[in-house]
Amino acid sequence: MKTIMVLLLLLLGIVPAHGAAGCEPPDCPDVVDAIDGPVHESADEYTAVLKLRDGKAKQNVEVTYRFVDGTAKLGEDYRAAPRGTVTIKAGESQAGVPYKVLRVTGQQKKFTLEITSVKPGQIGKRVAVFTIAGRQ
Repeated sequence: MKTIMVLLLLLLGIVPAHGAAGCEPPDCPDVVDAIDGPVHESADEYTAVLKLRDGKAKQNVEVTYRFVDGTAKLGEDYRAAPRGTVTIKAGESQAGVPYKVLRVTGQQKKFTLEITSVKPGQIGKRVAVFTIAGRQ
């Protein structure tokens, strides 16, 4: 019966809340979300957050990411390791990725951080958006 329900949910395009078809807590895989940043009003150092969707990690979870230019350009408007891996340690719920806003100009600019893999686990919200506010 459970298999039939899972197949029906998949056919309808509905995925259970924990992100994995047919899993029952606590056996569901860890799902990691990229959290949007605040609007940055000044040049300073910040930390992007990669967070588990449900609670704390049962084991170490490696999250691979990359920064992607939008209207803000790496090396001109912000500085960060273009790609890398961070670990959400067992018993913790998130990990941080450092970056620095280099300048705030007359126009609003954006860049993103994209999760490229989660091991073991799944990608939830794949992209976080970061905004550098424009001066008025």
